[in-house]
Amino acid sequence: MKKISKFGLMLGVTLLTMNSYAGKLDFTLDVKKEQGKMVTFALDKMDKVDLSIYDAEGKMIHSEKVNSLKNINRTYDLKALPEGKYFLEAESDIKISRYEISVLGATASLSANAISEIYKPAFVNKQGLVRVSFINMDKSPVNIKVYDKANNEVYDSDVILDQDVKKVFNINQINDEEYTFVMTYKDKTYSKTFASR
Repeated sequence: MKKISKFGLMLGVTLLTMNSYAGKLDFTLDVKKEQGKMVTFALDKMDKVDLSIYDAEGKMIHSEKVNSLKNINRTYDLKALPEGKYFLEAESDIKISRYEISVLGATASLSANAISEIYKPAFVNKQGLVRVSFINMDKSPVNIKVYDKANNEVYDSDVILDQDVKKVFNINQINDEEYTFVMTYKDKTYSKTFASR
């Protein structure tokens, strides 16, 4: 009870949706050409993304940050890779998409459809109202915790199993403080710190 009375930040569920945010940052992969062990693809609706290639054991073998004025186009020559399965991971501000790469003999192919997608939470502070929203496609357990400047836990959401996770917190109620919002989902942790005014 002390945590809730001290913090008092939870305003309740908001109608904030990820749609307007996702419209600017969401992306799709379009395989343009596969020739031998060369694959060419484009990431539509995207001008900034982190691209990584992993082997079947999860070891990163390539990584790059890509910025473009328009859509992102990339060609990878995979001739140095031995036969097997690999994974291309594209990470934007809103999601991480994983695509399968298959290297067989003298050819390589890239799946056009993501084999997995994990949406990242959005933390938005607008005049001291912190909105935390998250698209939980498979309704996996999600937990949101809030910590004060001294790292004391002041809020714990318990387990949330909703597909659309949306919470609003008012951090203006206590002056000269800062709060760290931590969301845990599928062994991944995302955090953001905001100062009250």
